Amino acid sequence: MERELIQAVEEKLGYIFQDPRLLELALTHRSVAHEPRSNNERLEFLGDAVLQLTVSTYLYRRFPDMPEGELAKVRSLLVRESTLASIARELELDRYLQVGEGEKRSGAQQRDSLLCDVVEAVYGAIYLDGGFAQAEQVILRHLPAWDAEEIALLDAKSTLQEYFQQRAKKLPMYTLVQETGPDHDKRFVVEVHFEGERLGTGSGTTKKEAEQEAARAALARLGIQ
Repeated sequence: MERELIQAVEEKLGYIFQDPRLLELALTHRSVAHEPRSNNERLEFLGDAVLQLTVSTYLYRRFPDMPEGELAKVRSLLVRESTLASIARELELDRYLQVGEGEKRSGAQQRDSLLCDVVEAVYGAIYLDGGFAQAEQVILRHLPAWDAEEIALLDAKSTLQEYFQQRAKKLPMYTLVQETGPDHDKRFVVEVHFEGERLGTGSGTTKKEAEQEAARAALARLGIQ
């Protein structure tokens, strides 16, 4: 990767690499290099752990009176795929992510799952290059804001279940209606029904995520906050 591109990413991150090869590796998808040491999958694994610890520590210190369950919900909001993909776009990592020609033609650089992975890989690269404190600074600098309504919708399935449990003593049913993509990049579509009526449809890279999206759609349709 050209030095000008490395510098552009460093400027966005607010961090200068001692070893720019780590950043280049973090921006290399396995469609370019299949060998584990030549693509960003191992850095992604490491960066995920650094991200989880950073956000957990931040929330623990900032909200000393927040119970464990609420802390977990806020953390889920801050580290979920869509949030990390938004961070990647804000940092313009989609412009610098190196993918194979086939992936490029399919628009892989705009796919939330790949953008989430590259953010975690970059965090892992910063951790290896400068240590935990440096990675923590970069992660916290780019954490998004959130509000109470977003937190309430995180566990939309539980909210929807409680709604019907209280009113009808029955539970909504979730049905997988579509599954597409290769094993490493699956996409699921799920519908949620109650007594034969479709209330919402959701999609995601896991069945659980698709179910949550379907439940959110159902809550919106029912006007439930």
